[in-house]
Amino acid sequence: MIELDDIDTDEDGALTATVELPGGRRITVEYATDDDVDLDDDEDDDDDDDDDDLDRDDVPDMDVMQETVRHALARLTAEILDAREGEVAEELTEAAFEDDDDADIEEPLAALRADLSLDGVVVFGDGGMTLLYVAPAEYPGMTVYCLLDDDLDIDDLMVE
Repeated sequence: MIELDDIDTDEDGALTATVELPGGRRITVEYATDDDVDLDDDEDDDDDDDDDDLDRDDVPDMDVMQETVRHALARLTAEILDAREGEVAEELTEAAFEDDDDADIEEPLAALRADLSLDGVVVFGDGGMTLLYVAPAEYPGMTVYCLLDDDLDIDDLMVE
């Protein structure tokens, strides 16, 4: 069973915690509320107090958030985490060298694989997940977002 530590809530009332995943990966996990996803969905931009009108009743209670997070994280085996990490490194390296057909990407790929580490997971209310990676030497000050599909394969990859 996944044990959540240092459980707290963010400013929206959503769960944040730390957890140890298979392979000794100690990460931060967040429960994403609808408000976390997109606060600017309203057409009415004239109201400066939009955040005050958000309905916090849409945030599930703490027990529901904890159960959703535990259930989602329990699907992440060491094999799945290792595979996604390798695929993330490969996709990022291939994207960086896509315009250079003659490039030897083995050295940059090895460097990124050595630098890349799982830093966090965002769990959505439906059990979907985004893995958050850091690579301080290769992508300083940036986060790699890896959205997983229902089969825990990479659905989308973004660096910010």
